[in-house]
Amino acid sequence: MSAAYRRAPRRAMTAFWNSVAMLVAIVLGFPIYWMLLTTVKSNKDLISQHPTFWPSHFDFSSFSSAMDDNFGANLWNTVVITLGSVFISLAVGLLAALAVARFDFRGRKPFIVAILVVQMVPLLTILVGLLPLLNSTNLYGSVLGVILAYLVFTIPFIIWTLRTYIVGIPVELDEAAMVDGCTKAQAFRRVVLPLLAPGLVSTGVFAWIQAWNEFVMAREILAPAQNKTAMVWLTFFSDTPTHGSDYSGQMAGALIIAAPVIILFTVFQSRLSTGLTAGAVKG
Repeated sequence: MSAAYRRAPRRAMTAFWNSVAMLVAIVLGFPIYWMLLTTVKSNKDLISQHPTFWPSHFDFSSFSSAMDDNFGANLWNTVVITLGSVFISLAVGLLAALAVARFDFRGRKPFIVAILVVQMVPLLTILVGLLPLLNSTNLYGSVLGVILAYLVFTIPFIIWTLRTYIVGIPVELDEAAMVDGCTKAQAFRRVVLPLLAPGLVSTGVFAWIQAWNEFVMAREILAPAQNKTAMVWLTFFSDTPTHGSDYSGQMAGALIIAAPVIILFTVFQSRLSTGLTAGAVKG
């Protein structure tokens, strides 16, 4: 039996799986293509009984239609909320992960279990108890209230992921740095922190995506506020009599909102997958 004959089944199997992968890519990519197509189509083409997969002419007025309706203020709210929740959760999560990984204190194991339990609690259950608390502290309807609410689901994940990273870093590195004259804080900053960079990037990107795309909490907490988040703005834009049938405007708004997440994930894709995988298996 020749070598070419033996390789034939392997080539056929490779071709089959390549075809399956191409089919999956087309199925997953078509909604994105349709969204892009809708943004440059006129409403006449959109409501036509004979849909086309290429516009008769390109119409970019949908972007101006979306951004004219108080879009900037709502998008700015989203940026502030996302940045605030990411930086606070990274700062708190890093210190808490360091304490859990390096220090043996009373209640350490129950604290670790509590981190897992919090991540299992449904979001709506947390929201039911959170709204009265925010209302009693005059944070209901404020951007700060949304930021603090987002910390409920970003901090536990960051603590759990960074803890496994820190456990995988030998304590001897800290001790060697301290022998060379570093304090504990300097050893952490110069030795441990650089080694945590992949974990910080991956968890930071995760927190960013979660905060940017979140809808339920933002809608409920910012209900009395005039300016909301971009995700909530999109639903109000679709419900208004003026824009209710402006499908191209709705898709243009959705595309603008999704663009930062797509760019962020594309730039940090390798670090995100590697960081989360490594953080999940270390320790």
